[in-house]
Amino acid sequence: MEVSRPVRGRPKRIDDGAVLDAVLGVFWEKGYAGASLTDLADAAGVSRPRLYDAFHDKTAMYLAVVDRVIGDTRAALEHALPAARPLRDELATFFAMSIDHYLSGGKARGCLVVCTAPAEAAETPAVAAALWRLIALLDELFERRFRIAQDRGEIDAAVPVAMLARQTTGMVQGLALRARSGAALAEMQEIARMTLDFLTARAS
Repeated sequence: MEVSRPVRGRPKRIDDGAVLDAVLGVFWEKGYAGASLTDLADAAGVSRPRLYDAFHDKTAMYLAVVDRVIGDTRAALEHALPAARPLRDELATFFAMSIDHYLSGGKARGCLVVCTAPAEAAETPAVAAALWRLIALLDELFERRFRIAQDRGEIDAAVPVAMLARQTTGMVQGLALRARSGAALAEMQEIARMTLDFLTARAS
């Protein structure tokens, strides 16, 4: 008597979005070098071979996470700076959102990209390019908002808003690093307040 054997189906394709959600936390906490493939597979709830099938290597997975963070950053900035309120009010909202995000998760981790990408950027050009995309995005969106404020008389016409945008980007990155280093909430809020004072002092 011939016994029929069960037909094995192909493994169900993993949900790349759900995997990125899971591994993001590992990269955020441990950085690129510190996150092992076992850590990432365990967090995603899949085997290492299946993780490789989906992303090919750890670098591709990390870059996919970075792309997601950059997209989320764009959405957050565009939501916080719609030019519907005075510049100071909108910047205050964005700085408060940023500080809350940097200190979230029970352990202050700062910004995933700002705090983990620099260590890999010198050795991995793709990571360096991704880090620069985030910096350029912040510069672009701050400059766009500052030009609107300048047109409205909230910033003096003589102020070089492109450089002002870069200064603001640097401050936001500094907040992320301070959060990662253990800075207190009150200290970060004071830095944000003084930055707002500096920016609005440029009003005509």
